[in-house]
Amino acid sequence: MTSNAAIVQGMADALPTHQKDDDSSDLASSYEAVALLVHAHLASLGFRLFGFDEEKPLPEAESLAPRLPPQWNNGLGSLSFAYKHKMSSMDLLLRIDRMGTKVSVRGFAIGHDKIHGFERPIRDIVNSKGLPVKITMTDAGEDRSDLPEKLKKVFASEDAIKSVLDAVMTEIIQKLYPSLDENDRSTDRAEANERLREERRPPNVGPFSDPSQPSVPYPRPGLLPEAARPRPPAPVGDFPLQASKTNTRSTARAAA
Repeated sequence: MTSNAAIVQGMADALPTHQKDDDSSDLASSYEAVALLVHAHLASLGFRLFGFDEEKPLPEAESLAPRLPPQWNNGLGSLSFAYKHKMSSMDLLLRIDRMGTKVSVRGFAIGHDKIHGFERPIRDIVNSKGLPVKITMTDAGEDRSDLPEKLKKVFASEDAIKSVLDAVMTEIIQKLYPSLDENDRSTDRAEANERLREERRPPNVGPFSDPSQPSVPYPRPGLLPEAARPRPPAPVGDFPLQASKTNTRSTARAAA
């Protein structure tokens, strides 16, 4: 599954471009923060925003991606998002509603007769001290380098972020799009297996190395240079025999 940090970065990428002379904040309320978090999560799963109403597609919703259209948070107390996914013919309508001290997240697959979702006390998810959030502006324009850290501080904890992401998967995606969840888990298993193979690979062995050739540092430790190796003894019956013949002739001449 995608990490919290990657999702928060997705949130930073999704906030609309801040106009230079605009003094308003970019993220003002707790339910907007939850909506942006859920949107970034769905985008990481391959869902593609096509508008805020399934009956009114917005061409700019796709052309501006990953940025959201400026009107994404115009709803008062309720936000809607409409998505498509290349692996499904069913469009997804997502709604985030403020309900007193709780936030409600619901998903409805067009053509599916059931609504699935979850509720959470807003104080368990959002740290109100982190709001509002405004993109840093310089003379050159936007500076988003500190935006992920600002957005991270909007939430009560890392566990709070994870609880929302997990709930989106178990309460909405797995129930409305079970095949997408299976594909996601298959990808996770494949990545885990690849990491395991990497961990088990011997040191200094690359993916294209010949496994029949052991990996040994160069030069091989303990081996002497060619010139320093002791020469092998002379073969028996070669030079010693020649020496014996020479000694015999010398003895014969001395006797004569």
